[in-house]
Amino acid sequence: MNTRKMYIGIGIAVLVVAGWALFRPELLFIDNEVDESFPGASKTGAPSTGSTVLASGEFTGLAHETRGTATVYRMKDGRRVLRLSDFETSNGPALRVYMVAAEKASDNDTVKNAGFVDLGALKGNVGDQNYELPASVDLAKHRSVAIWCARFSVNFGSASLSSTRDTTPVAAAPASEIATGQFHGVAHETSGKATVYRFADGKRVLRFTEFTTSNGPDLRVFMIAAEDATDSDTVKKAGHVEIARLKGNQGDQNYDLPADLDLAKYRAVTIWCNRFGVNFATAPLSAVGKTAGAAPARALTPLGVAGRPTGRE
Repeated sequence: MNTRKMYIGIGIAVLVVAGWALFRPELLFIDNEVDESFPGASKTGAPSTGSTVLASGEFTGLAHETRGTATVYRMKDGRRVLRLSDFETSNGPALRVYMVAAEKASDNDTVKNAGFVDLGALKGNVGDQNYELPASVDLAKHRSVAIWCARFSVNFGSASLSSTRDTTPVAAAPASEIATGQFHGVAHETSGKATVYRFADGKRVLRFTEFTTSNGPDLRVFMIAAEDATDSDTVKKAGHVEIARLKGNQGDQNYDLPADLDLAKYRAVTIWCNRFGVNFATAPLSAVGKTAGAAPARALTPLGVAGRPTGRE
């Protein structure tokens, strides 16, 4: 009888130890605080000169109360860094930082189904901290940050990222307008201006200004071999050159044009939903200085710095 009680006691002890190792309940009451400076920051901790804000968003709590700001910076050397500032969540076992391929990661299933890039273990449940983004992170696709408990597949908290004005490629370089046009909605209401600039080195950049359209899956920027495209069939039949994935459904943004793109043939810009083969909107381009009464090509003035958020919540 005593031997049986001894084995029962040992079994209970093993279960208690195993449960403690699995759940680590004491972590909920012990903060792991960090205080990382911004990469290359001054003594004040301010962002280093030459860094640009690409996207930002506020954390909301899900399984656990979470707060703070998630900001993606492009560094002067080209690296991209995710910085969590004024950050706080609950401690827990095997917490990871995920970039999630969804506009909002508001539950566990979204993280599991949408896909994600793991940036590494959460450095601390309290405090400022930095995570370098690998090249595989596409900010047009990975639009939210999740604090993920890998042990139990639970989303502690998330932040939806809104893009900011993209001015980096043409910040202050001299350039001339060579073509321009206004967007009109096709499948979705769209507004803004599309302008092609030529730089002194020959590079051409397509720039959207005051741009807004609906968000959607797998949106692309096409140059169309037509004067205009008022439906989806025109895009399919006329032929096109894909320039890039749409960086954001709102805000100023820039796209490098291929050197061999013939603007005499590709005379319109289309926002194309690759997932469903739908033309969201098109901007027919007119050559600057080629139409009657048009003003001559003018030098491009500096386009400013990062501004208002542009992602739609």
